[in-house]
Amino acid sequence: MNLNPEAAPEEVSAIYRDHGWMPAASCSTSDPPRHTQVRALLSKLFTTAKVRSMVPHIRETAHHLVDGFMTGGECEFVNSFSHPLPMIIIAEQIGVSTRDLDTFKEWSDAIVEMFGMMISRQRQLECARLIVDMQHFFKQQIDLRREHPQDDLLTILADSRYENGQEIPMNELLTIVTVDLLASGNETTTAGISSGTMLLAEQPQLLATLKAEPELIPVFVEEVLRLESPAQGMFREVVKETTLGGTFFKPGDILSLRFGAANRDEAEFPDADQVNLQREKPGKHLAFGVGRHHCIGAPLARQEMLISFQVLIQRLEDIRLKYPAKAHPYTPSFFGRNLQALDIEFKAAR
Repeated sequence: MNLNPEAAPEEVSAIYRDHGWMPAASCSTSDPPRHTQVRALLSKLFTTAKVRSMVPHIRETAHHLVDGFMTGGECEFVNSFSHPLPMIIIAEQIGVSTRDLDTFKEWSDAIVEMFGMMISRQRQLECARLIVDMQHFFKQQIDLRREHPQDDLLTILADSRYENGQEIPMNELLTIVTVDLLASGNETTTAGISSGTMLLAEQPQLLATLKAEPELIPVFVEEVLRLESPAQGMFREVVKETTLGGTFFKPGDILSLRFGAANRDEAEFPDADQVNLQREKPGKHLAFGVGRHHCIGAPLARQEMLISFQVLIQRLEDIRLKYPAKAHPYTPSFFGRNLQALDIEFKAAR
């Protein structure tokens, strides 16, 4: 399925088939038994204890990134902070050099753009070739880990089998690394940090409140996730006859479940278009999905967003848009809500 009339699935498949590996369904787009197998494997990688142990390094990384632009009084925030922070963290956990962040971003963007279903035929082919390059890079890294184990996720995955003892085929292993870890581990968090910072730049009183009451920052994180919903929706297949909102659906029908719309439902969230730091049960939104497809990386994403806003609010004052009259560009996508750039000005906190 593609929203662009220039969709080229056969040509894209040929690139994967002839030059790389045909990607498997990701954890978020698969059903049992594959979904059960992949989720069981991923759940071992991001336990509560594991995420808790990462907190000092996430905070250190956030401060280091702010050090890089704070004295300038302005920055393009996506490239300066919201993209590199989650990318650095997930790259280090996977076990690859952060010197290659620009390449990883190019690869990650290729995955997300293909998933967004709104790119031209030419860009689809470009993205497929980039994904194949990424596959070969990580295939080499997996082979190296099998010969020389290290303390990283690649080593764990290289030696893993599914719970039933089945060997993980290479195309499935590469999908886990490239889609479920690298791309999923940074793109939505980048979007959340970017969107939250834009809200702070647009609403001075919000920033002032959070500076005065930093204990409200966790609620702010949940409101950003609800209001901006980095993952706006997901396709799901109807498995039994059902009626929703007066519309009948039969097995096999494909629905696009719009998490972003549900998160602005006035019946569930009064004043849904506003940030409400006193909202009851602020975490009951659908930004991370629900049920067995609830995002397995949610604890890490929340922690990265929380620490990012804590550090930014502590160290910066008078955050504002550099070009307040300028429309902010978003990556064209049927699913995601990703700011491409965010130019801000600020003062260093005293």
